[in-house]
Amino acid sequence: MSTTETLAPNAPLLEIKDLHIHFDTGRGIAEVVNGVGLRLEAGKVHGLVGESGSGKSVTSRAVMDLLPRRRMFRRDGSIKFNGREIMGLTEDQMRAEIRGRHISMVFQDPMTALNPVMRIGQQISLPLRRHFGISKKEAWERAVELLHQVGIPNPAEKVRSYPHEMSGGQRQRVMIAIALACDPELLIADEPTTALDVTVQAQILDLFDKLREERNLAILLVSHDLSLIAERCDDVSVMYAGRIVESGPAAEVFAAPSHPYTHLLEEARPSMENEPHTLLKTIPGRPPYLVDLPPGCSFAARCPRATAECHETRPTLETTGEGRRLACFHPLAAHTTDSELSATGASS
Repeated sequence: MSTTETLAPNAPLLEIKDLHIHFDTGRGIAEVVNGVGLRLEAGKVHGLVGESGSGKSVTSRAVMDLLPRRRMFRRDGSIKFNGREIMGLTEDQMRAEIRGRHISMVFQDPMTALNPVMRIGQQISLPLRRHFGISKKEAWERAVELLHQVGIPNPAEKVRSYPHEMSGGQRQRVMIAIALACDPELLIADEPTTALDVTVQAQILDLFDKLREERNLAILLVSHDLSLIAERCDDVSVMYAGRIVESGPAAEVFAAPSHPYTHLLEEARPSMENEPHTLLKTIPGRPPYLVDLPPGCSFAARCPRATAECHETRPTLETTGEGRRLACFHPLAAHTTDSELSATGASS
């Protein structure tokens, strides 16, 4: 199927199945992504959330095939875009047929992602000329138009600027302009608002919402910010130690988390209701060493509900309701309190 064909109703634009990404670290094989699967429809926003090192960014970059192959020990599974298997495409095929044209990415740090010695207009023009074969003049005019669309003031002047001459928020908007230049169907945003002040964060996220409505753009939003994911995403997948432990509609998952990890993440989220100088809650312990994962549930060592079964057997991701999936032997009831959270583990 061509990437330009029209999808059937409710068919996923992006479908990942049983994705495995393992790296040779020199000290052992790190199982960074283990059996990840998710679906994303056109016009929807799917959030990937979890602590640092949970595998979010590696999963998102695998879609673009932007991982260091020389360090890769294992890479298998299925990544389908618009019904087409793209997992096995060559670098030349990805560059010519997928990246920029149909799938684009906004990286976490625009200052390192942008070329410091090229003008902004040149960097926006490059994908336009590569994929559409238009002239320099046409590409430059389109670059000015794109800067205007993403809210850059005086775009005809800013297009001649270098990255260091712009603010952090403006550089992030430039990254978005580059990503949208060829009118892709899927945008991957990896921590797109990190290091930006709250006002600029809101502006960038509002811009995403506007673009989604105008272009029917699908967005895979990677973040450790639960508030952002809960507010802006249709669906969410919660990752821990390379695996998805819970997924479903974002509003439902955060209103009534079933996995103890999701619950503890939610409890650790800052709130305006907290009294001044209140210490934030944290999750005890540390994530497991990916080179030596435990045989059972990877969260068992930190989970207050863990039993012997959890330490010995790995739970599989099962469907638990409409659009919801869970990998846990001892799921939580709705609105579980902190005292109830530890009931299972304490009694076992």
